[in-house]
Order: sequence, then C-alpha cells, then structure tokens
Amino acid sequence: MRLRHVTLATADPDALRQFYVEALGLPVSDTADGFVVAVGRSALEFRAADQGDPCYHVAFSVPGDSADEAADWLDDRAGLLAEAGRTQFRYEFLDATAVYATDPAGNVLELLARDGREGPTDPFGPDSLLDVGEIGITTSDVPWAADRLDRAFGLESDPREEFAYVGGPAGAFVLATPGREWFPTDRGAEIAPLSVVAEGGTGALSFAEGPVSVVGIGD
Repeated sequence: MRLRHVTLATADPDALRQFYVEALGLPVSDTADGFVVAVGRSALEFRAADQGDPCYHVAFSVPGDSADEAADWLDDRAGLLAEAGRTQFRYEFLDATAVYATDPAGNVLELLARDGREGPTDPFGPDSLLDVGEIGITTSDVPWAADRLDRAFGLESDPREEFAYVGGPAGAFVLATPGREWFPTDRGAEIAPLSVVAEGGTGALSFAEGPVSVVGIGD
C-alpha cells in the first residue's frame, strides 16, 4: 500500500504554504482554496478549513541510511522535537529511525528512515523526501477502522483500543482515538477532515467522523 495523495485542512493556507516552500524547499502548486506540496512520489494537499485549526500527524519517508542527515536538515528548518533528552527514535518493529518537528499549523511532521530504503542523500535535501509514508487518522473506534482498512488493502494489523498501525514499509495509516497524544508532543489527536488516495487497494471507504475518506486505486 502506497499513499499517493493526502488532503488535509488548515486554518491559514497562506502561512503554511510559506513554510513548505521556503523552509522545506518543496515544490508547491496553488489551488482555489489552498495548495499542493509535491513530496517525491506523493502529494500532500492543504485546503482551507471550514472551521477550527486541525492538527494532523504526517510522516515523510527518507532513505534508510540518512537518519543523522535528516535530523540535521529538519533541525535547521523547524527545530527537532525531543522526548527524554532524545531527538532520534528507533522503532524496531518498523526497522526504522524517526525524527520529528511541527509545522506552523501544529501538524506533527516525521521524517522516517526505514532500513534499506534507497534515495538521494548527498547532500540531504528536499529530493531526499521520497513520499508520504504515514498519515494519522483519528477515530473513536480504532478496531473497526483498522478492520475496514485491512480488508480494503489486504493488510493484517493488530489493533488496540486506542491505537493501530495499519500498513507496512511502503505506506501506513496510524490510527488513534481522540485525545491520544501524537508522539513526541502533547498535542492530542483530533477528528478532522481528511481524504487519502492510496495504491494497493480497491473501493472507497468513508468514516462519518471528520469526515474521512480513503480511496484505493489498485496497483
């Protein structure tokens, strides 16, 4: 399963656009009510929120041997988030190392270096962001949402009541209940508008919460 186009909502698209263009140096195209960021083989779109100022979790995949370079690059542009004095976090169940920051809207951004993932690293820069590797989905019924996504994309997850990781090395959904903190911050997950187009599945799923929609477009 690969995440191809992810659409989020934000209160101030103009301010957020400046961060992705000037700080991260990513290609951006404008839309009628927001903008689209090109992230390697994926697209991350922001649209003006109807109300509120939603907060999301988004991970960008980077080459597996670039954790240190990714940390330095992101720290220079957004400031790394720390937890217990650490700014790099190893996830053995993913065979990956991650670093985190927030964008001006408070979205929790992650650079995820999976072992064996190849890509440009010399020097590390915008081209080293290979795709959208994870997207957080907030739902009050994590096991139900995980089951729906498993069936649509032929996946197998082991959800808990408050959290589930649905996917694999090519792309994943991170499911969390409202209020569960997005690591390593104290920002609680919140139900917010979200749409995802992903390869590797078929059909369309919709969750009334949010609303949230996930469309599978095959391989």
